Amino acid sequence: MEKKLDYEVAIIGAGPAGISAGIYLKRAGISPIIFEGEAPGGMLNKTLKIENYPGYTDDSGPTLAFRMYSQIEELNIELINESVLKVEKYDDIYQIYANDKVFNVKYLILATGKIPRKLDVSNANKYEGKGISYCAVCDGSLYKNKDVLVVVGGNSAFLAANYLSEIANKVYIVNRSSKLRADEKEIDSVIKKDNVEIIYNSKITDIIGKDYVEKIILNNEREIPLSAIFVCIGQEVNSAYYQALNLEGDNKGIIVDKNMETSCKNVYAAGDIVSKDLYQVVTATSEGAKAAFEIIKKHRNETK
Repeated sequence: MEKKLDYEVAIIGAGPAGISAGIYLKRAGISPIIFEGEAPGGMLNKTLKIENYPGYTDDSGPTLAFRMYSQIEELNIELINESVLKVEKYDDIYQIYANDKVFNVKYLILATGKIPRKLDVSNANKYEGKGISYCAVCDGSLYKNKDVLVVVGGNSAFLAANYLSEIANKVYIVNRSSKLRADEKEIDSVIKKDNVEIIYNSKITDIIGKDYVEKIILNNEREIPLSAIFVCIGQEVNSAYYQALNLEGDNKGIIVDKNMETSCKNVYAAGDIVSKDLYQVVTATSEGAKAAFEIIKKHRNETK
């Protein structure tokens, strides 16, 4: 029995890539459905400053996220605030499972970005939401005038440390090596702060506390009393929900062709979920537009 389509196109993820794709599709006369398990805007909501997106000078990531979301609202694009549990292929139809419902679509755009890489300490999971945070802009205000620690990676970590230095009493920065991996501008803005201490060649080996984080122990046995640990050590792709599609990928993400199509017919990927060299808002929006454009062309050819 042939399955009936619920929507022509589904977009999983409402970050810059997913929103861009939705806008292009809707303006071309194709009404997509968008699934987003968290707040529309994706990682923009957890990004303190946007400095290299042309024409945008307000700096704030959440502000840009709100403006993007406003566009899909104005276009009456349907958005379901649910996480997709899995996607399966049935003949030429893709079935999306979300919130005990199944949606049948012909085209699929994966734009769920990446999720924060977890802290590699044996008891870290116990303290998530109880002193361990992966978002300084979300949780920083909870630790006003307290001592906090940032486990650093690249630029986003130093943006977080800079932000926290204006809120917290003291900010410790733990770096695994003797070299900091961030732009000189971001590093300089942090190291000049009187309440910031950088600890090199170190990593957390244990977290101590009852209900909440109370102190940490480093590999050199130094103990630091504190109230929160902000983990900023990069991100990784959440591939669990699309595993049944057996998409070609590598350690950076899903592999796509020049049109953003994956190894599975009519399945596209855009944004930080894609394997590439440059992970930026500007590339994500471009990729979302390209994926949508290819679907628009196919749709028009099929309906001639």
